[in-house]
Amino acid sequence: MNNDFILSIFDYAIKHNASDIHISETNKISYRIDWVLSIVDSFWIIDLQKIKEILVILLKSNKENINKFLINHELDFAYVHTDWVSFRVNAFFRLWKISFVMRRISNKVMTMEELLLPPATKLFTELKSWLVLITWPTWAGKSTTMVSILEKINSERWEHILTIEDPVEFIFEDKKSLFSQREVWIDTNSFRDALRSSLREDPNIIMIWELRDRETVQSALELAETGHLVISTLHTSSSIQTVNRLISFFPIESQPLVREKLSESLKWVLSQRLIPKIWWGRIWIFELMIVNTWIKNLIRNWNINQMFTYIETGSNYWMIHMQKYAEILRDRWLIKEADYINYFKDQG
Repeated sequence: MNNDFILSIFDYAIKHNASDIHISETNKISYRIDWVLSIVDSFWIIDLQKIKEILVILLKSNKENINKFLINHELDFAYVHTDWVSFRVNAFFRLWKISFVMRRISNKVMTMEELLLPPATKLFTELKSWLVLITWPTWAGKSTTMVSILEKINSERWEHILTIEDPVEFIFEDKKSLFSQREVWIDTNSFRDALRSSLREDPNIIMIWELRDRETVQSALELAETGHLVISTLHTSSSIQTVNRLISFFPIESQPLVREKLSESLKWVLSQRLIPKIWWGRIWIFELMIVNTWIKNLIRNWNINQMFTYIETGSNYWMIHMQKYAEILRDRWLIKEADYINYFKDQG
């Protein structure tokens, strides 16, 4: 196999605007286009020899990363195709066979207006400290939203923005801000090491790719306490679930102190979901929680079930509940109620 075969796989994805590519040993190649996964018959079945050659090409013959994958049986990394089109790659084993799923990363930054973010999120770009979280499980475009916010800051403020990513997906061009983008396993050995050294790197804003464990959460809270703006993501589907998840990383005996820290450090939680548009494509619906005095007290006293009511009735404080946001888009004839209503049947 030569590079032409790999190029043809990615060229097909770009030509047909595919969001994901699936490659597995003993299978044909599949693409996800407009949410639909389909097999492409024009590509032949991938055998063991071909899949190994694909692995070598994707990892650019890096023996250390190839061995790491073969030992750990999974690896996340970025691959840059021609014309600087980037893909986020997850390599894994499936029934003892090597497989890849490659997510296309847009090299165009969508503005906050294009994303139809809630109006209050424009205040994100004015924050000097605190913790801001963008949440939802995979397939929700969290990184798209985070890049949009950082690019807005980049065009308006003189700041040093430190990012800790795994892998780096979008490379920022310095405008007013100076970016120091660090990729785990390449520029640093771990999130832990990067976070420990972050304060010595004179940052104003720190973007942590994902809050994955207790140590990362603790570091994010401490950085926010020291006057830094910390932006990160979490795989949760609402503000209530987000607060629950953050606290659950810690043992029960330390949770009261963590709740106190969280109530003082957390400022915004933006939860988002992608749903189909009426005519073509997808669009986001959002929930926005702003941690005001009432929300702080709910976190401290662990009455978080009341958050739902505060968010639902908090429009005077710029908050918005996801179902209400969906209804606004429905009334603008952008989405259909049938495409979102099942998400909210068990709420309230």
